[in-house]
Amino acid sequence: MAPLMASESSELHFSLDGRVKTLLGLAAIIVVVILKHWYLVASPLLATMILLIGMCVSGKISTSQLLLRLIAPFGIAWLVLLSLLFTYGHTEIGRITLFSWVLPMYREGLNWGFLIMLRVLAAVSLITLLSVTTPMPEILGTLRMVKIPSLMVDLAEMIYRYITLMDETMHTMRRAQLSRGGGSLPWHRQTRDLGVVAGVMMLKALDRSTSIYKAMLSRGFEEESAVSPYFEHAVSRIDMIAGALGFLLMLALLAVDLLLR
Repeated sequence: MAPLMASESSELHFSLDGRVKTLLGLAAIIVVVILKHWYLVASPLLATMILLIGMCVSGKISTSQLLLRLIAPFGIAWLVLLSLLFTYGHTEIGRITLFSWVLPMYREGLNWGFLIMLRVLAAVSLITLLSVTTPMPEILGTLRMVKIPSLMVDLAEMIYRYITLMDETMHTMRRAQLSRGGGSLPWHRQTRDLGVVAGVMMLKALDRSTSIYKAMLSRGFEEESAVSPYFEHAVSRIDMIAGALGFLLMLALLAVDLLLR
């Protein structure tokens, strides 16, 4: 399964400049993490999900791949809600009895956990929308332009380039395992075999990363070496206006959030 990236199809590229989209996306993630009222966080989450669902309906992105991208972080968000519900606060709103255990639920934990859950969902949805509408080279080029540490950008670039190779290797190993009768084993044996596959994949990834880094050093790579700029043209006036409107909208959300405190 290939990663869900915008560079796979030109139909996914919005006409807005990649630099503007990347900066807007990063700013939007920061804003949704700062907002204190759940309905303000829910607004960008709802808008982003509508856009993603619309792209799935129109066939521009794969529904199965989108679900695979969202299911893990969405599941973690619900775990955050549940953990705070049972552990944070002092105003008890109910109890759950499991055998001899009594788990009290707290109003403060419910409110705080629900807000954090929405923040996680909104941030993940925004970064997913950015990744399926903007080519990864443009995102990485923008990060270099705004002086994100080069080591972080280099790591992100290598992950992007080699994640497909690792995914294909993992599926090849799994198919080889199933072809030797691994699918007929008890569930605990299959779980152990999956762990073995994951361990071998980690070792292969470590060996590959070491050999790649040595190859880079042999070609004169230095962490502080200057990188040629990716973009060769200035941002158009229309894109700058669209970006300014987007930033004004985020500032308006922050202002409303401050006024409602």
